[in-house]
Amino acid sequence: MNVTAKTPAGRERITPYLAGLMTLLCVATFCEGYDFFIISLVITPLSKEFGVEIKNVLYTLSVINIGAVVGFFVIRLGDRTGRKPMLLAGVAGYALMSLLTSFSPSIYCLLGFQALAKMFLVTEFGIAIVIVIEEFPSHIRGTCVALLEVAGGIGGGVALLLGGKIIPAHGWRMMYWLGGAPLALVPLMFLYVRETGHFRRIRSGAEQPPPSLWRIWAIPARKYVPLVGAIWFLGYLSYAGVVYHWIVFAETERAWGVEKVGPTLMVASLIGMSGYVVSGVMMDLLGRRVTGIIFFFCSAVSLVWAFTARGALMIPSVVASMFFIFAILPITSTYNAELFPTEMRTNATAWCNSLMGRPAQVVAPFLVGSLSGVVGGIGNAVCFLAVGPLIAAILIWRLLPETKGIDLADPN
Repeated sequence: MNVTAKTPAGRERITPYLAGLMTLLCVATFCEGYDFFIISLVITPLSKEFGVEIKNVLYTLSVINIGAVVGFFVIRLGDRTGRKPMLLAGVAGYALMSLLTSFSPSIYCLLGFQALAKMFLVTEFGIAIVIVIEEFPSHIRGTCVALLEVAGGIGGGVALLLGGKIIPAHGWRMMYWLGGAPLALVPLMFLYVRETGHFRRIRSGAEQPPPSLWRIWAIPARKYVPLVGAIWFLGYLSYAGVVYHWIVFAETERAWGVEKVGPTLMVASLIGMSGYVVSGVMMDLLGRRVTGIIFFFCSAVSLVWAFTARGALMIPSVVASMFFIFAILPITSTYNAELFPTEMRTNATAWCNSLMGRPAQVVAPFLVGSLSGVVGGIGNAVCFLAVGPLIAAILIWRLLPETKGIDLADPN
């Protein structure tokens, strides 16, 4: 059954099913934003409760984010079992791991539960992007991907808003307990979400077994795997740099109190969410390449500004940094989905995002923790991460094609 309809001008329009689908998919990306920002809020409480130095908590973040890399082996199953089963597994798995995290008796248990939570988060996030690319009208794909990213930003904003109230009154564990709420939506998603039409057609018209782990390296689009993977990695360096370290930077190097840091970052993230929409609309108007070059370059510049600013400039600098780092995510997500054929699309997401890109979230806290004592503080250490999006802008300019309006049945 078709889930889109033609307008008089011949363009597909959003049907009631797609509107509901977008709402449920936003739950998946909301979860990632929520979880990503929680950890930046609980670094200090974890250090105090478990008797671990802040530098070592940053190293713990590196280990936790290995779970995002392990997601490589999970998300690719979407090309075998279908998009819907993996979306449900991701949402349910994350919610359960968040609940278990709230009962962690030690830093080691927390590390294990959160590593698994990351694995499920990247699965639900990646599958949600693929579903949007395959189900929604081609002329608004970039905007629809941006809306998913907006939901992630809202999740981060909610985490910051709740954290300022809940952590002082009820402790950091309550934040993870609340992270289990999406478990209640899994039955609704099971009943409502359909398998994508692209996947059904691929499966109904072919008797061959699902593609193997290495099949992606035998198709024409294989040349884009290391490129898109590199862009994910380089972009995630700046993303992890701001989200994980700005609060600690403001508290330790600018003497800001917790009552000021949390609300500031919340406002910055809420304003910064407009970056998702702006980049999504620009992709559909100007194309993926031009938009990517602009936003990755500005991401590098704004990151340095955010971690060198003082006084009154600290707030606009972190707002600008949030805006641009948020904006680069839908750009990379769109490239990751549009450059590869349907039967390899979640495989491509697994290779590029989980295996090649997410290690940046492992590397960033480790680098900042290691360099901070050598280069004169966390701020200076994070500035080194700005080289990542700068290189990514060059790669997009020189090596990636334009995919605006590409035919998903034959992306190459």
